Amino acid sequence: MNKVVCIILAGGKGSRFGSPLKFLSNICGKPLIEKLLNDVEILCEHAVIALSKKTLRASYICATNKYLSTDCIETSGDDFVKDLVFLLDALPKPLFMIAADVYVQNREILVDFLRRALEAQEDIITLTIDDDREKLIGITFFKKNCGSWRNISYPKNSVIDVDKVSDLEMVRRLCH
Repeated sequence: MNKVVCIILAGGKGSRFGSPLKFLSNICGKPLIEKLLNDVEILCEHAVIALSKKTLRASYICATNKYLSTDCIETSGDDFVKDLVFLLDALPKPLFMIAADVYVQNREILVDFLRRALEAQEDIITLTIDDDREKLIGITFFKKNCGSWRNISYPKNSVIDVDKVSDLEMVRRLCH
C-alpha cells in the first residue's frame, strides 16, 4: 500500500476534557499523540501536526518525533470548519486526517481503513464507530476537498475519541 500524507489535528480547545493539551496525556506509558504517531508511521510518508495558539507549546513533538517525518503548522483554533478548510486547501490529496486525541486499539484498524478508503469510489471516507448508531470519531480520508462521501464502520471501543476525562480513564484501563 502506498503511503499518504497525514494531518494530525491537535489544535482544539479541549473544553469537555478541561485542557487543550489532552493529546499529551499519558496512555500506556507514553503521550497519546506519540502512540498515534507510532500507529500511523506505516501509513504516512509525512505527517503534519496542526496546532493552534492554544496548543503551540506542544510543537516540540515535531522536532522530537522518532516515528516519521513531521512538520507543525499553526491554525487559528477558533473555528474547526475554517481550520479544516484551510488545511484541506493547503495540503496535497490524498490526505489522511486523524484527530490527535484518538486512541486506536490496534493499528491494523487504521491499515484496514486506509486500504478500504483508497479502494472506495467516494471522495471523502470517514471512519465511524458502531455504538447503536454510527458515531464520528475524528478519522477521515480525503481524495478531494469535497464531493461524494461514505462511512466505514468499526466495532465500539476499537477506536476511542478521548473527549472527556472518563474516556481517558477507560483507555488507561485498556492498557492493563
